[in-house]
Amino acid sequence: MTIVCAMVAAADFASREPIRPLPLPHDRPLPDGPVLYVDATKGNDANDGSRTRPWKTLGKSLRRLQPGDTLCLRGGAYYEQVVPSVSGTQDAPIIIRSYPNELAIVDAGLREFHDDPKGAWQPFPEGAEGEYVSTRAYPQFNRRPIVHAFPAAGWEPLFGKEDDRPLALGHFADSMVPLHGYRTVTDLRDTSMLWDVESKLDKAGGVYCGPGLWFNRQTERIHVRLAHTKLAGLGDRHYRGETDPRKMTLCVSGHYGRDALRINAVNHLVIQDLVLRGAAGSPLVNLYGSENVTLDGLTLHGGSPGLLAKASSDVRIVHCAFRGLAAPWSSRASMKYRGTASYRLITQRNKPLNKDWEIANCEFTDDHDGIWIRYLHNLKFHHNYFDHFNDDGIELGARKRDHLIYIYQNLISRCSLTLTLHEMEADEGAAEVDPGSGVYVMRNVIDLRGGILKYLPKVPDPDGNYLKTPGSLASDHGSPVWPDYYFYHNTLLRADNAWRSHYGFGIGGRGVRGNKRAVLNNCFVQLNGLPGLNFAPTPQDYAIDGNLHWGLLDGPKFAGDFFKTQGRKMAFRKVPWPEDWMKNDLFADPRFKTLTIGSGDAYDLTLKKGSPAQNAGVEIPDAWLDPLREQDAKAPDLGAFPMGVAPWRVGVRGRLNVFGEE
Repeated sequence: MTIVCAMVAAADFASREPIRPLPLPHDRPLPDGPVLYVDATKGNDANDGSRTRPWKTLGKSLRRLQPGDTLCLRGGAYYEQVVPSVSGTQDAPIIIRSYPNELAIVDAGLREFHDDPKGAWQPFPEGAEGEYVSTRAYPQFNRRPIVHAFPAAGWEPLFGKEDDRPLALGHFADSMVPLHGYRTVTDLRDTSMLWDVESKLDKAGGVYCGPGLWFNRQTERIHVRLAHTKLAGLGDRHYRGETDPRKMTLCVSGHYGRDALRINAVNHLVIQDLVLRGAAGSPLVNLYGSENVTLDGLTLHGGSPGLLAKASSDVRIVHCAFRGLAAPWSSRASMKYRGTASYRLITQRNKPLNKDWEIANCEFTDDHDGIWIRYLHNLKFHHNYFDHFNDDGIELGARKRDHLIYIYQNLISRCSLTLTLHEMEADEGAAEVDPGSGVYVMRNVIDLRGGILKYLPKVPDPDGNYLKTPGSLASDHGSPVWPDYYFYHNTLLRADNAWRSHYGFGIGGRGVRGNKRAVLNNCFVQLNGLPGLNFAPTPQDYAIDGNLHWGLLDGPKFAGDFFKTQGRKMAFRKVPWPEDWMKNDLFADPRFKTLTIGSGDAYDLTLKKGSPAQNAGVEIPDAWLDPLREQDAKAPDLGAFPMGVAPWRVGVRGRLNVFGEE
């Protein structure tokens, strides 16, 4: 079995241990057909591109490709952009990939901070303790090209606040832990991580946000400070590594508009087994007006966003790791108001609309926001690992006439707002939709027990309670009209009650205006307290039935009729209670194989024999996608796992099971 990623002991890193496994070479065999070679170390552009006489640069080699060709990158770093200019055909796609068992890295950033750190930095005695400045100036950072890379709800890139946009971003090169991109030198030089400022964007006061970079627009030089974090309660999240940038390698980028991979009006293209890094206020991958594109086995570090897609169809993204800009000490507040509020994936509203996508066995982790897929029609998002976003998770957009998104068999965890959307325009939200249109969410494990580092504390908190802000399953910005939701056969965990004790951790009571919704055959289990049964004003055509509710600690202590005692409440008493709701709901221990009170403990949410969830569900229409319908042969079992079905695997090449175990 191929090893696709690895963790190394903390002592082997000058910075700190990685947040996530680092990529290793893959042994994918070379395909049949013509193979051309490029080697950044040993090549020469005067060569013929053969295995023994490879080219040196991507710029040279990409221009020589023809349909059916494979361009093989030998291991090493390429400080260039990958910009394919020739399309393949359906029968003869163009493939760009790493050589078997070698790892090619495409870096759109600055190589001197990696290759010659001693010569790239010098002490800056006029600054804070441990502050250094680049020995060179970078006037290109001050250029302001018009690059549309952000959702309309965000600043473009900081609309009306261009001078506040961080221009230098980066990573520790050994661990690929992100560096903070500072907006102000006041923050870079502050000695405390306490949120002791007058306002969110206060420039007079400072908040140290961890090791990071700041670009001085006047001198056009980059400043760096790698001071240790001192915030009480951070525990093993602290930075305790090297503080002298001359003694370690960094990945530094800043030229806005310099994406690492640009696919523009190119069709029938396959990109495999590369590492991409080095984009700052730009998309790492820019996909525009292309068809039949496959991204397979890529690791994408950073970018703002990691992938920007416009007017592209028939796209497959498989076995890719999208790593964000959140370090272990990063908070929602520090990224949103004092740094870079980045996404991992953004789709934009261009014509023709992005359509017919599959995203499978990927990992989206560690950022401010997750994926913005509101401008994407017919998406299958499955077998992915989606974890640790301190603001929005999966942004689905307002109700559209032809919404069609399938989200299934994923592990989704630690999101501040898991399923979310923004109100972009006051009158958006289609009054009528095509038959079957909507968002289908089924057979997922959604684990909301882990806390989010949302806000840095104003006063010292040695117990680290600020690390434990609970996330929400369903929420929005500006009360838009939600799409039609079909939410069935999911297993959900949370630590305590949802906001206002809404039914189904919020999916039964949030965003209920002007849409349809079905919440069927799910298991809602929380550690403390008892699940809520409250609803907002809701239309009569909602389907709410066949769901199991349980409290791990308080459930066994409860006596009586749960549904009568807890009370099913509508937000306004004048709204009548729909009599056909919750007829088959259960309050019972689902009898999972393993689930304990500790949020970090291993767990197994498959059902034991004799579980009350077995054969207890309501029928799901045949027209609704259910990948496990055949395995759930009798009356439907509740939750994500029919009796006897083994946990499936998620993430890059299935490196985790759906409970997060490697």
